Amino acid sequence: MKLPISTLYFISLLTFFSMTASAESLQRTIVTSGQGEVSVVPDMAELNMELRAINKDSNKAKRELDKQFNQLLDELALLNIQKKAIIASSLQLTPQYDYATKTREFVGYRAVRKITITINELEQLNQVMDTALGTGIDQLGRVNLKVADETSHQKQARQQAIDQSKVIAKELAMAYGARLGSIVQINYQGSDIQYPQPRMKHQRSEMMMADADIGVYLHDTIKFNDRISVIFELLVKE
Repeated sequence: MKLPISTLYFISLLTFFSMTASAESLQRTIVTSGQGEVSVVPDMAELNMELRAINKDSNKAKRELDKQFNQLLDELALLNIQKKAIIASSLQLTPQYDYATKTREFVGYRAVRKITITINELEQLNQVMDTALGTGIDQLGRVNLKVADETSHQKQARQQAIDQSKVIAKELAMAYGARLGSIVQINYQGSDIQYPQPRMKHQRSEMMMADADIGVYLHDTIKFNDRISVIFELLVKE
């Protein structure tokens, strides 16, 4: 069925006004973004290490490892490092072979225990490392620098991003003779934390013997970053 010309004209007119209204609505918005960054000096550390032992008797290899670990616990207790700050739940026991000859030769069982120590006072890091090495730790691994209250610093960075997006939007609107209306859309772009790695500098102490060196750790700051994008309605004077 064919529609009358007047009806078709009316529909076209409605479509035109609808598209015009949508275009004006899109044109009368402003999109801004904000970034926040908070730099914090680390106040704690997480030290990873390994205990290793090898023996042709698997039980003896394990007992040797247990002995070293118990000695480590005793020494750390003297530094006020409590057991709840130590994780050592895994134990690996694997046979080892020497392939130097044509026929492989059984060397023994290698026992490995991974240990993670949380150090709540960063000044103790070097002392804990020395203590671990003194009790037979074979390998000192990664040191993760941390800060106790991460949540509050991340919130602070997020608030900086929000405030910056508002300030920029307001300044731009005023520059064009307009003002901000309600929020149309918020696009949260995420957050991240940049952890530094400790850098060690050997420093000679005049109070120590001439051949003695003290390990001094120089730490970068931990950076909390946050990003946000927001669309405001733009109110223009007619």
